Amino acid sequence: MKQTLFLAGILIIVMSCRPYPREVEEVLALSGDNRNELERVLNHFRQKDMQEFEAACFLIANMQYHQSKEEIIPDAAYYDHFRKTDSLYEVVFSHLPISEMRFVRYGKYDSVIHAMSENFDRLPEVTKKTIIKSDLECIKADYLIDNIEQAFTVWRNLPQLRTMSFEDFKELILPYRTTDEYAEWYKRSELRELFAKRLMPADSLSTVGTLEWYKTYAEKCRRFNNYIKTKRNTGLFYDFLLRKAGWDCQNTANWTCDILRACGIPVVYEFTPKWTERDSRHFWCCSPDSSGILLPYTPPENNLCEDWQTNLQYASKVYRTTFGAQKNTPYFIADEDEYIPEPFLTPLLSDQTFRYHQTVTLRFPLQEEIPNKVVYLCMLTRGEPRPVGWGVVDERKKEIVFEQVPLNILFVPAYYDGDMMVRILEPFMIQAPKEHTAIARPLTVNKQNKVTELSVCEGVLYHTGIFGKKAEEISYMPITCDTTQRTTMRVYRKYPEKERLKVFYRQLEGAIFTASDHEKKRRYFDTLHTLDYVPHPYLQEVTLHNTRKYRYYHFSNLNRGRVYTAHMEFLGPRSSAHVCTPPTPLPIFSDTVGASVPGDTLYRIHGVPIQYRGATANAFDGDFTTYVNASIIGMDFKEPVQITHVRFVPRNANNMIVAGDSYLLMYYDGTQWKEHLPIVYAGKNYLDFTNVPVASLYLLRNLTNGKEELPFFYQNGKQYFLHVDTLETTGR
Repeated sequence: MKQTLFLAGILIIVMSCRPYPREVEEVLALSGDNRNELERVLNHFRQKDMQEFEAACFLIANMQYHQSKEEIIPDAAYYDHFRKTDSLYEVVFSHLPISEMRFVRYGKYDSVIHAMSENFDRLPEVTKKTIIKSDLECIKADYLIDNIEQAFTVWRNLPQLRTMSFEDFKELILPYRTTDEYAEWYKRSELRELFAKRLMPADSLSTVGTLEWYKTYAEKCRRFNNYIKTKRNTGLFYDFLLRKAGWDCQNTANWTCDILRACGIPVVYEFTPKWTERDSRHFWCCSPDSSGILLPYTPPENNLCEDWQTNLQYASKVYRTTFGAQKNTPYFIADEDEYIPEPFLTPLLSDQTFRYHQTVTLRFPLQEEIPNKVVYLCMLTRGEPRPVGWGVVDERKKEIVFEQVPLNILFVPAYYDGDMMVRILEPFMIQAPKEHTAIARPLTVNKQNKVTELSVCEGVLYHTGIFGKKAEEISYMPITCDTTQRTTMRVYRKYPEKERLKVFYRQLEGAIFTASDHEKKRRYFDTLHTLDYVPHPYLQEVTLHNTRKYRYYHFSNLNRGRVYTAHMEFLGPRSSAHVCTPPTPLPIFSDTVGASVPGDTLYRIHGVPIQYRGATANAFDGDFTTYVNASIIGMDFKEPVQITHVRFVPRNANNMIVAGDSYLLMYYDGTQWKEHLPIVYAGKNYLDFTNVPVASLYLLRNLTNGKEELPFFYQNGKQYFLHVDTLETTGR
């Protein structure tokens, strides 16, 4: 209350000298014919509520940095399709708690679902006009007034928002847009009317509860739209409700923020310019948990932190897209003629890396003249290094300062001469073999209250401002290459196992192989084998100890979970009633172990894949890169046959060494990737390389198949993949 009175007093003093705050007057002068609309907003709230007036000033003062890139005009039939989807959800699910929704059978609604999908596929293309128009020139008074009044209504009335500060409110609830989406399409009150009844039932007063309803609503609506064939992208909130639409994480996070804010859920939009183990970028949302800590999630499939272990922890640098301009960004720091690369062309960035990683402020001595004020931290990719962070050149102190540098991530420092990247310093990593006790752990704070500042001097880390005190539990690791020394190496992969795939492997433990002479009557199924281990990400064999003949063989999960399987083949003695071929050889990982050769009586026996929901035939197509995500797969052999063994591969990325493929080893010489010839043909499931230059970093490329690859270190006869595996301490 005191803060509100103080702010009101300040505003009264300011307004006694001028109609509006200075920064607002400056942008009004840029608004052209739309000035009257914006002044209507200001006058409306100045006469009504001083805090609401301040909020209006905040939005209008920052409008010059916001714009829509497209004007989207959907046919009215798109809204009609959404209304029908929502109505079907109302009929099928509105009376059920979330815990009971998974038991609903969709069969009796199939005719309606098919008809809706066919109608959608016939809809005309959405009209999109490319426009680059500032919000100052087009946002109308009614739209903005509605947004502000709706935002204050939820802030002042929802119990979970009563402790939120005005500063947090301005970024987490108030904004009328998130990035460059077509903002004027729906007022906030209209979005709230559409979604609040679905996301905020009586038992959903918490953020977690609302997000669970949001997940459920999206999942069920996607199920209703499962038969839509088109991959059309409308650019509007419809897209995340269409399973096969061309929606993307950026558009989905955009509209999720707009929808959740309309329903009173605090949310911000964050992104990484590059994953640590992939070249792509990613966008997601963050909302506070019950203790107020902002936690990330990728909508609409996840609640708070649900995809942290499998996905979001592998972000590199992380930024929040803000509504208010941030003065410490390259947009304001760089000289007027200084080139600024994507994604740093906007002032609407707040570095949030400290919330996702343990970070330090890093100072380098300025060893050569740099013509720019801003330099960049880049990460290695398949092509040119990609800028993911920035630093500042301090000419007075003769140093380069990088803030929020995450530990254990490799960076290439550079600046831009025009649009050409010029590398400075050596590629480096701040290496810490374990969690640093003096630095906040990920996802534990919202504000960076304590900063660890380190200076690099002749390759050694010192605490800044404390003469002679070396950093403990942490070291500076440059990337070097000594071509005068040579080594040999044996490698088994070009890319590490993915955490999200490991989840699927673990879900297969306890799955069962069953057999029957009845296709669908489970009470007649005989259990032949229970998978009593977490399967490996390559071809493996299990013994069924089966002495009988059956027509049907199945692989399923007892808890109705999915059996993520890339390949499966059934083996047994030769059968004259079936097509029999040699089984696929098991992998060979050692030169002391020969190929596993089945006996003369063991063959791969072919049948007809049983069609369950999902592409179950993918398990039998011979392609290890396709997979099944159904809860059961099976084979109909038409005539009973004895199956004694099964060979299978769980869903995987096929990034191990594939026998028959050709590979090229590369090493990083400190400035670029160099080829180590000759190209090697894989006769087994590993590769041996000789006469290799001793480098810090290597890269293996499959020239036959696949695109995924990740640099790795090689120590003590073992691969350590960059940003994934914990490397033995080698720094100084």
